Amino acid sequence: MSSDDTLDALPSWLEPSLSGLLALRPSLPHALLIQGPRGIGKGRLARRFAQCLLCESPLADGRACDRCDACGWFVAGNHPDYRQVSPLGDEDAGGERAERTRSERTRPEIKIDQIRALAGFVGVGGHRGGRKPVLIDPAEGLNLPAANALLKTLEEPPGDTVFLLVAAQGAPVAPTVRSRCVPWRVPAPPAEAARVWLSARLGADQAAQAADWLALADGAPLRALALAEPGAAAAHRMLMQAVQEIPETGAMRIAEGFGAQAAPLWVPLLQSWVADLARVLAGAQAQRFPGQQAVLQRLGQRTRLRRVAAYGSWLDQQARVSSHPLNPRLYAEDLWLRYESLFQR
Repeated sequence: MSSDDTLDALPSWLEPSLSGLLALRPSLPHALLIQGPRGIGKGRLARRFAQCLLCESPLADGRACDRCDACGWFVAGNHPDYRQVSPLGDEDAGGERAERTRSERTRPEIKIDQIRALAGFVGVGGHRGGRKPVLIDPAEGLNLPAANALLKTLEEPPGDTVFLLVAAQGAPVAPTVRSRCVPWRVPAPPAEAARVWLSARLGADQAAQAADWLALADGAPLRALALAEPGAAAAHRMLMQAVQEIPETGAMRIAEGFGAQAAPLWVPLLQSWVADLARVLAGAQAQRFPGQQAVLQRLGQRTRLRRVAAYGSWLDQQARVSSHPLNPRLYAEDLWLRYESLFQR
């Protein structure tokens, strides 16, 4: 892990948001809903803000000192006045990794027992006499019983408890939870800042592809970095080959290879490809695969927009079970056979 991946090195595009959050400190709401596009580092920002609230020797601008005992405990994951609630199995995957891996799953859940476990924490005073931040990430992961169990505490948290809820832009956060929080929006990073950050992490051999990964990730750097990781990059290469071989190569043969791959790695890529095919058929430019404009135009001559749109809607429904298909091979065959049928006259 490089020094840039530690908590004290926020990406440059998150610094203004951290400054804005620190400005709220004198009259901090009891609950903040931190929202923004997926894959830009909202969880990392929320964790850093929580550390600033707990720091016992903050800098003049309110940022954490990274030297006091409280900062040491926080970085080590054992500060007594801090709690993080994430889907089971993700409790220790905060910040960058949590946001990157979360995008590969369908609907992670935070369950009622996890919320009930907070009762003892919020019901007693802080061990250090300061704020007691509770980070819930992602807030859209709260299932209905968990959301209902949180309401009373969220509305009137005792003492100095502060709730920091993190959610993707447009995510289905329970309305009752949303109404009890003050919204805080985190903007997407400038394109150049995202490219520079990603290029530095891809290394010299992959830096030239940074723009392509960012396009595929809708400009979200953390999501782009996840797509460039070996497993996801291999799925991307397989998909690029498949979509250019079909319909000349039969879908059953293509599906054989995908049946052995983790569906959450390649199904979102197929969704993005189909969405770009629809854009091209509508007369627009490809958004996520701009380098494949010519291929998409060639394929577009062999199908119709309404067929592609219908397949895209059906594919969105199938993506919801991509993490746990009953039969991965049959699942892949179904998706690719229907894709092949788009080009049958």
